[in-house]
Amino acid sequence: MFYSPLNYQGNKSRIVDRLLALLPDDVTCIHEIFCGSAVFSFASGVTRVSLNDINTHITDLIRYFHENGAEEIIGRADAIIGQYGLTNTFYEGKSRYPEQRHEGLSRYNKEAFNRLKADYNADKDIAKLFVLSIYGFNHYLRFNAKGEFNVPVGKVDFVKPLRDKTRAYCSAIQSKEISFSNRDFRDGALYRGVEQTAVFYFDPPYLITQAPYNLFWTEKEETDLLAIIDGLNAEGYRFILSNVIESNGKQNRLLAGWMGRYNVRHIHRQYLNSSYQKKNITGADEVAITNF
Repeated sequence: MFYSPLNYQGNKSRIVDRLLALLPDDVTCIHEIFCGSAVFSFASGVTRVSLNDINTHITDLIRYFHENGAEEIIGRADAIIGQYGLTNTFYEGKSRYPEQRHEGLSRYNKEAFNRLKADYNADKDIAKLFVLSIYGFNHYLRFNAKGEFNVPVGKVDFVKPLRDKTRAYCSAIQSKEISFSNRDFRDGALYRGVEQTAVFYFDPPYLITQAPYNLFWTEKEETDLLAIIDGLNAEGYRFILSNVIESNGKQNRLLAGWMGRYNVRHIHRQYLNSSYQKKNITGADEVAITNF
């Protein structure tokens, strides 16, 4: 498994090994159209990757990791942590902050976290955004319609495993030649001038799941995406599509009716939907669909 320090919604860390096993040996470039934290590309042995996501915040963070060394990123994070008075149990130890049940470190960090959040929303300092992702609930990266970071404080801080993930992620990213874009998936520029030895990887929002980041994704978007993939297939391009056929009693009938013309691999996965009130674990019939 390959883990990113950026817990972007829907990331494929838990199943990336099974997805990478599908890649043909002759792939020269991966084109991720909904890249998120780009776990698939960065865990692969493919050197050239093209990353697209409509969310500029996530691609800005990836650029930050691509252009700066891990120790510099960690050092800047520690400086911000100290500046705002957030907990830092990696250096100070856990015993300094007695935790109440279910609260973790949230009561110690709430005020400082909210000050940091307000400052980031004013100045858009990318180093501050990384620290917000560390101290935010479940390490989520979520923004409102105004582009403001709006995740509440979480229960943990910059612990050793997250520092190790930061180093591994930096190492993986900096071994790649990356191009970035922030286009709608329907923009034809994403599909022009691509060599036949490339693979397109699609991990779109899932039509039948309840996560907030999926709310804008309707049957119209799903239909448009499937038409694009059919067009790529007709032109001889290879693709991998990650999606969910069934989840929480719902079925994606549109996808189920379409996928029969291609190769379908079923990947069992459980989804943990967390909130402050409860944790809901649901099984899902996740699939990887390819034309090879």
